[in-house]
Amino acid sequence: MAAVELKRVALGKVRRARRATVGQTNVGLRLLAVVLSVAVWEAGTGGLGWRPLPPALLPSPGETWQSLVGYARSGLLALDVSRTLTQAFLGLALGMATGTALGVALAYARRLGDALEPLLAALNSLPRVAVAPLLIIWFGLGITSKVLLAFFTVVFVIFMNTYSGVRSVDPDLVRAVQVMGGGSRHVARWVVLPWVASWVFAALRTSISLALAATVTGEFVGSTHGLGYRMVLATGVLDTPRVFAILLVLMTVGYAVVEGARRVEAYLLRWRPELTM
Repeated sequence: MAAVELKRVALGKVRRARRATVGQTNVGLRLLAVVLSVAVWEAGTGGLGWRPLPPALLPSPGETWQSLVGYARSGLLALDVSRTLTQAFLGLALGMATGTALGVALAYARRLGDALEPLLAALNSLPRVAVAPLLIIWFGLGITSKVLLAFFTVVFVIFMNTYSGVRSVDPDLVRAVQVMGGGSRHVARWVVLPWVASWVFAALRTSISLALAATVTGEFVGSTHGLGYRMVLATGVLDTPRVFAILLVLMTVGYAVVEGARRVEAYLLRWRPELTM
């Protein structure tokens, strides 16, 4: 037993060291990619003494940065980011709860699930942008229409992944728990939940970006606040540096949230074996 425990500890140390090395390499490569992208951007906007496109079409990194600093100093940046994220997260939370519950329920009620699957697939194929004007008409320019648009965008992604995850549970694992005297509660806890967790987290990573995009789309169509609303205002006066600044904010916020979700997933599902190449 002592030898087995020592081997387990040693393997844990090796895995942690490997993750640290890979993590440092990834950070370096990501920073290099950002630096190269900014350098190419600067070179294409007059950095080499030649500017093929006017500032109204493609602002330089410096012009975009100045606009971003002015946006932040006005206090509107923090306000717009908080409002957009609040709407996106509310829609995401509702979509996660509804999609997960519906996916589990219909996966166990197989006949009902088979009957409703075509209808749900048809609803899922409906372009979300087409729903935005209708939600604005029904619920106005406030937060409700944006939350519902984000909800409608992510709920089917969560449902489909949860439904497929439950339906794909290995029956041999279920029988193994039952042979050892486990009931349905034990099967759900020790087989279904760990099995479906990977599917749900995969859907969550995708749904975060979808919820944010849906919220901004709703702000495009009709709103009085948020990053999308501010981008529409900037577009109306041809303030291209401000548009680029808001795009950078959206990219940064979206990446930060998705990376946070990935880290939470890695911690909660740390029991999963690592894939080695």
